[in-house]
Amino acid sequence: MSHGKAWRIGGFVVALGASAGLIASATGATGAYFTDTHQGTFQATSGHLRLNIADPSSLALNFTDLIPGQDQTKTIAYTTDSSSDVTEDVWVVFPTATPEQQLAYAEFSGGKGEFGYADGGLGRYGHFLVGANGSTLFQSTNLADKPVAGTPVTYVPGCPVNAYGQGGESQMATSPTDTSMGYCGVPKAILVASNLSAGATGHVDVTFGLTGKQIGQTQTEFWNSTGTAWAPVQYQIVATQHGVRPDALNY
Repeated sequence: MSHGKAWRIGGFVVALGASAGLIASATGATGAYFTDTHQGTFQATSGHLRLNIADPSSLALNFTDLIPGQDQTKTIAYTTDSSSDVTEDVWVVFPTATPEQQLAYAEFSGGKGEFGYADGGLGRYGHFLVGANGSTLFQSTNLADKPVAGTPVTYVPGCPVNAYGQGGESQMATSPTDTSMGYCGVPKAILVASNLSAGATGHVDVTFGLTGKQIGQTQTEFWNSTGTAWAPVQYQIVATQHGVRPDALNY
């Protein structure tokens, strides 16, 4: 083969390669792999979680004409209402976010010095019980937290309360000087029902009464030792997602 012929063949090969590149550019091809594309969309909606109270007026727990040893019980009935596959927990909560709520709780069941209130709760003058669907969940006959001294201590041995606010102490004083029961303040959150599906019904029973330590028959003697009316205690019936506490932080 002559040098001239070889050059002509090489030049043909170069020209052919250039033609392939032009073809690829014209068709818009980006690679050698097969592809198949399908278009989709992404959307989301939130569900709901509610608690319907059968009789809203039942939320006003008014205990009147109390006599020592004769407790009164008030009942709050409810029905759950939530999205499918969402289950609810139900709590009784005593809020203490505002000064008014703090004072009322302190007069009812706080320790001396709690929230800056010097006197403390009702102590052994009152009996308080929270039940649900036939079960007692918390009760106390010494309605006071341990006095505040440095770091507040809410519960002490003699008043066992678990992480759900359940427990307490059923022992009552046997004489005016009997102080054998431990401080047993009312928890600020008490779990009363758990893992309820939509449409579940239930009820919360709140019992309150005077113990034998109460001998005065005037309202001011009972409500507090300063001679002023005891502030109405605020409470809430709260539904949460199952496993979530009512005081869980949003983030």
